[in-house]
Amino acid sequence: MSSFIEIQGLSKTFKEKEVLTDTTLSLKKGEILSLVGASGSGKSTFLRILSGLESATKGKVLIEGSDISSIKPRNRPIGMVFQQPLLFPHMNVLENVIYGLKMKGKNKENKKRAKDYIERVGLGEFMLHYPSELSGGQQQRVSLIRSLILKPKLLLLDEPFSSLDLQLRKELRQWVRSILKEEDTTVLFVTHDRDEAYEMGDRVAVLQDGRFLQIGSPGEIYYNPASPFVASFMSDVLILQEQQFVHASHIRVVPSVKDLTSPCWKGTVRQKLFMAGTDIYEIWVEELRQKLNLPLGWDSINGTVWLYAEEENIRTFQIEE
Repeated sequence: MSSFIEIQGLSKTFKEKEVLTDTTLSLKKGEILSLVGASGSGKSTFLRILSGLESATKGKVLIEGSDISSIKPRNRPIGMVFQQPLLFPHMNVLENVIYGLKMKGKNKENKKRAKDYIERVGLGEFMLHYPSELSGGQQQRVSLIRSLILKPKLLLLDEPFSSLDLQLRKELRQWVRSILKEEDTTVLFVTHDRDEAYEMGDRVAVLQDGRFLQIGSPGEIYYNPASPFVASFMSDVLILQEQQFVHASHIRVVPSVKDLTSPCWKGTVRQKLFMAGTDIYEIWVEELRQKLNLPLGWDSINGTVWLYAEEENIRTFQIEE
């Protein structure tokens, strides 16, 4: 049985430079895939090809088995929410939400459907307000339901929380994931934020230099990174020589090297951080030129410590760089 969304061998070349290389993935109906990568990795180009704003040099995009590669953007069963809400400033919330339905020629019961969606996202009392009268989070909710009401077969979310403050981002992404699951919407969620990718996605795809380095569940990506880049970008590990690594969950810390027989590395405690309600210490490992954040279990923010791991917990990357 074919997947709901299939992207087959998608490549894009600009002036003899290949910015996407044979990118292939599939999505199940209702699945949320987080796409992460550094700036310049090809994320924006990938989205623009899917939405129809750019054409691929080669490859296909199939939805329910039908190739949509040659279909014009406005006719594709794809919705998109950008970093900025891009609401019409001269239209109130209700008019903004209805607008897409009118453009699709769906006139029957437009207002009732729009009102239902607005109520669902907790903006009923703001229905006749204009974008300038809404907060950033409220505007982004309106932008989202304006896309969802059209029932797209694929929804593209292009870093939709990047312009919001940290606390609002946390609150909004939990709410957004909930409503996407309620709607059984298939989603490609683009972000450069590791925590956001893990929280939003059923799976995570890591893109570097136009290629997918690894696609897997959040647990697979975090605990079993396939390459040094994925490890440094998406996990907490010490990267060792000869393409080896040890995950932070298998590293123990002691104040003295006495009686240690396992592989160990000298570290300097730099500072104490407070993450997710826990005291975490930033440790600099001079030998490996890396830092690692770990809970130490004692109240000391300065001095030398030793990090060690059992031989059995030292692993080898699947992909060399």
